[in-house]
Formats: sequence, C-alpha cells, structure tokens
Amino acid sequence: MIVRKTHQGLHVIFQASHGLLAGKIAEQLMVKYRPPLWLETLVAVVEHDDQQLDYKEKNYLSELGIPLDFSEDSTGAIKSIKRAKRVFVQAKSKSIWTALLVSFHLDFLYGSLKEKNVKAKLFLNAQKAFRKKAIAYFGIEEKKALAHYALLSFCDRCSLILCKDEVPDTERKLEINTSIDGKTYYIHRQKNGTLCIEPWCFETDSFELSIEETILEQTKYKNQEELKDVLDTLPRRNMTWKFEK
Repeated sequence: MIVRKTHQGLHVIFQASHGLLAGKIAEQLMVKYRPPLWLETLVAVVEHDDQQLDYKEKNYLSELGIPLDFSEDSTGAIKSIKRAKRVFVQAKSKSIWTALLVSFHLDFLYGSLKEKNVKAKLFLNAQKAFRKKAIAYFGIEEKKALAHYALLSFCDRCSLILCKDEVPDTERKLEINTSIDGKTYYIHRQKNGTLCIEPWCFETDSFELSIEETILEQTKYKNQEELKDVLDTLPRRNMTWKFEK
C-alpha cells in the first residue's frame, strides 16, 4: 500500500491502482515512443506492481497499529522474491514481451538482493537467462529492449510521485528519472496549479489523470483484519491532476 499522512488522516492507495495510473500516463505519451507490441507493453505497465496485497503474507501495520507505507516494509528477501515470482508468472502467462519488460523491472527492484540471499540469486539469474532468450526471440539488441523498458520506468516513477503527492507547491522542479529516449525528465507545478513535465513527451498539449484513494480518519488498528474491513467498507474518492504543456 501507498500511505501518506495529512491533516485529514491517512491516504491509502493500493499498489495495483498505482499501476493503473502508470498505464494512464503511458497512454498519453507520444505515439512515436510506443513499442511495436503496444497493448502488451501497456499490460506490463499496468500490472508491474500487482500481486502485492496479501494480508496473510504481509504485515501492513506498525507495532503501534498504524498502517505502513510500502517504503516502510521490512519483509524479508524470501517473501519479496515469492511475490516477484507471482508477478513474473502472471506476466508470462499473457505474453513474452510483457514478461520481458516486467523482468527488467523486477531486476531493478530486487537486484540488490542477489548477494544477500541464495534464493534471490537463483531467481535473478533465471530472470537474466529469460531476458537473454526473450531478446533473441524478438530479434532485437538488449539496448533496444532496455529503451522500451524505459517507458515503463518513466510511467512507474511518475505515477509514484503523484500518488505520494511529492510535486512541490512552488514552481521548483522535481526530477522524475532518466528514461524515455535517454532524456532526464522533471515535473513541476505551474502558477495556475496545473502540472508540467519537461521535456514534454505527450501526444496532446493538455490532459487529466485520476486515481482512487481511501482516507482513513482512524489511524490505529487492532489487527490486519480490522484494517482490511475498514478499507473494504469506506468509500473511495478521486485524486485528479491536470497537465499542461
């Protein structure tokens, strides 16, 4: 879960929703940046962070009973790799191209575990072997495949910045990452309140994005079951943003 605190309470966004927002961002990109297998690419972008919500496998509460943001997760390497395997299997069941892009992302997320855990090392080595075969299957160079993965990387990071409400209030620019077309992208809030990304990489001069979130006025919970019940019961609201060139 993505959790941020305001005077209203705790704002909760599920990571699958973050993936959907990443997909919405991808849809707005210039057509020239789209890989040949565009739908398969969109699926990879949307589903790259699925298979995360599992109340039996993962603890979403601190010792004080406060919902945790994913960045505060202390899950061990074995459980992290277990979830990574689920994401990869789901992607591969759809297409090799989807799985290739997801595999690049899993390596980005969990590559640091390679020298810390034997199972992680085996999984990551298997992923590397898969990517080599997949790249050969599509008859492209690894450099080209990584260039296509850069699209997922951009959309993922941009979505996360929005979900965590990290865009500065002033016109100060926040770096997104270096990704599409090898360029470094920045996001900032303009004087009229709209958001702008530089360099502009979208097909139209303006568009809107939205995501669903749940606001928890109750900030402490007895157990996971109580948190789950509250999240299932409370209505959601839309967070919206307008982007302009």
